[in-house]
Amino acid sequence: MIDTIFRHVVSHRTCHLLTILGDAGVGKSRLVLEIAASLPSDTTVARGRCLPYGEGITYRPLADIFREITKAEGLDLGKQSVARIAENLAGDKKAGLIAESVAELLGFGDGMPGRGEETFWAVRRLFESLARERPLVIVVDDLHWAESTFLDLIEHLVDLSRGFPILIVTIARPELLDTRPDWGSGRSNASTVVLEPLSAAECREMLSNLLDHVPLPPAVESTVTDAADGNPLFAEEFVAMLVDEKLLTREKDTWVARGDLSELPRVPSTIDALLGARLDRLPEHERAILTMAAVEGVVFHRSAVVELARPVPNSVVHDGLLALVRRDLIRPGSPDFSGEEAYHFRHVLIRDAAYRSLSKHLRAELHERFAAWLEMKSEGHLREFDEIVGYHFEQAFQYRVALDSQDPLAASLAAQAAPRLEAAARRALGRSHLSSAITLLERLCVAEPHLLPTDDSRRRTLLAELGRALIECGRLAEAEGILQDAERLATNANDELVASHVLVEQQFLRLLRVEEGGTEEAARATSLVIPVFNRYKDNLGLCRARRLEALLYWNEARAEAAAEAWKRAAVHARLAGDQHAYNEILTWIASSLWFGPTPASNGIRRCKAMLEKVHNSPESEAAILRHLGGLYGMVGQFELARQLLATSNTAYAELGFKLDAAMSQNEAVVELLAGNPAGAEESLRPGFQALEEMGERMFRSTTAAFLARAVLEQGREDEAEKLAELSAQLAAKGDLLSQILWRGVRARVLARRAQFEEAEMLAREAVAFAQMTDFVNHRADALLDLARVLKASLRVDEAVAAASEALRLYEIKGNRVSASATQSWLKGST
Repeated sequence: MIDTIFRHVVSHRTCHLLTILGDAGVGKSRLVLEIAASLPSDTTVARGRCLPYGEGITYRPLADIFREITKAEGLDLGKQSVARIAENLAGDKKAGLIAESVAELLGFGDGMPGRGEETFWAVRRLFESLARERPLVIVVDDLHWAESTFLDLIEHLVDLSRGFPILIVTIARPELLDTRPDWGSGRSNASTVVLEPLSAAECREMLSNLLDHVPLPPAVESTVTDAADGNPLFAEEFVAMLVDEKLLTREKDTWVARGDLSELPRVPSTIDALLGARLDRLPEHERAILTMAAVEGVVFHRSAVVELARPVPNSVVHDGLLALVRRDLIRPGSPDFSGEEAYHFRHVLIRDAAYRSLSKHLRAELHERFAAWLEMKSEGHLREFDEIVGYHFEQAFQYRVALDSQDPLAASLAAQAAPRLEAAARRALGRSHLSSAITLLERLCVAEPHLLPTDDSRRRTLLAELGRALIECGRLAEAEGILQDAERLATNANDELVASHVLVEQQFLRLLRVEEGGTEEAARATSLVIPVFNRYKDNLGLCRARRLEALLYWNEARAEAAAEAWKRAAVHARLAGDQHAYNEILTWIASSLWFGPTPASNGIRRCKAMLEKVHNSPESEAAILRHLGGLYGMVGQFELARQLLATSNTAYAELGFKLDAAMSQNEAVVELLAGNPAGAEESLRPGFQALEEMGERMFRSTTAAFLARAVLEQGREDEAEKLAELSAQLAAKGDLLSQILWRGVRARVLARRAQFEEAEMLAREAVAFAQMTDFVNHRADALLDLARVLKASLRVDEAVAAASEALRLYEIKGNRVSASATQSWLKGST
């Protein structure tokens, strides 16, 4: 099966996900090693391993993978080697950005880290550049420990990579399906192999292969096979323990059991117990070396063990490691640092058994010493090592507190762990890895025992950050509680700066919940916090406050006021060095240019200028292109408008975004302007149906109203009326755009049925709502809908007056297409 999958990947130049699932010790990694060894010599194989700890090291397996790739090229992992790989993207204008994004992701350089889908896109393109010349096999071990973001990355690669022979092999325990129950399902290019325990016959065959086909005594073979219960690791370790104890020896072409079977040790009932028993029987110095190595992890470095074993001589450590290699408990591995000698435990369960044998006191001491060694060794290397250093100081802190809550050394350890975990949390926030950031911030501020004391100013600051991250994740109830804690601490400390940050986040929370009076309270809050942020020269706070202010205006459909607030926010984002926030704010400014009173020609010029400023963000480019396309539609350049929208759609697809309902509204407006209501309907339907399946209300109300207009223009009055009624049911009172749109459609339907009184009432309500906004096109559309109703009821003079005002507004906006159509309507009405 696996050979068939690989041949298919190569012949069809496609990407395939192969997941190997099985319990610990069942032989998953060995199977994959055999697969890799059997591949053609022109295949690039690179392997990474997920760690069982570390929320800020999402892409650590990726660093392992690229380290193996660059090593095969005779290079050290670094910015230059990543750029070398990207050379295969010759001719791609984004090649430099891709290389920079991946290098930054791996911890090199001082550039802006990628975010979300942009990061995934860059990694995928770099892998594709590697697979351009020859097949690429990526192996990820212990995937059950992977962070959610890394799982998302793998799914992105599988879903979007096309035209390149890439096989992604993931190795995991069944608990992976606890967090991702649909892993690999529903994809034609994904397969799962579940490794079941070996049968008795298979276990005997495995033992025969393991022992070079030298037979075991039947009684021993039967005892081992029965005890293993199909677990290959158990069988191997049981035989190894018998050999260690000299209860089983090899004589020429046979294995001999020494003494009676009754002399065999009592068989442990589990693999963990067996491994513990085997390690207990090791010579003392070998066992000590193995347990110290376990502090670092599955992969460890010789010099780290030397440091942890002090004052044991280097030569003793060296000899002990060689003895452990001969016992096949550890094997030579790939070091993280040049000039180092590395090993890895033959199986993670051996490492776990060794670590469990350490007392809490010794764990505390060894974690602290290892953290100091790693800090020294990793200087100038991947920044993600900061979080690993922080983790080990944190472990030392927790073990000391567990032994003695008054331990005087605990505070020093916490002080060393906290800044490193904070740095990791801020990097995670910068990359939009919210789940990782939240876990790190919770370890700093929430988990017991507290790394940061209650009166530490950093604790209340980070609680505010945690509240914000929880809001962005949609975990609103948790965010409310965290922000209340931050508010209490800030109040007690008379910390007006943190209190102001907390207040801003609380207002965002209220707006998301559409709480009664939320708009007024948020407006009051911005007037309170802006002077505070100005006093402290806090540009991040000013940026956030101005964005809150802009959101208030936007919800009121006041595009020009919102744009001014966003422009102020953009200035502060730049001063704060937050390029991501700056790029995102520019996309909102572009939307205000499309909706608001800015003339279309001016909007086109400004959107073009903004595209130059966001060239390092494909997502922001795609968003601005949509608004630019809408503006070109207004001036009648439909082919260019469609081209820009298509380019935007392609960019979003490349990034892994699905075109949502909000995005499809741009295309619908352009097609309605072009006199192609069927095209408008076609663009709106998929997003509308997706929102319907989700049970979403906010975007669906507006999408239903746009869809109603497209359907009405095609003469399907009954369907248009139902869609307008649906929009009315879904629309919030403050959703002015939906309130305007559905009334206009329903009014025109009623006028066609000669229900003029009700039609006029709805049309005038739409005009009244529209006059509260500066969405100029929609104000004009509402007036034109009223003119149509009035004309249908033979009140021509009033109809002409309404249409003339609509014409004036279209001309102010520079909407030549609608202005021309309105002029034609007026000529036909007089």
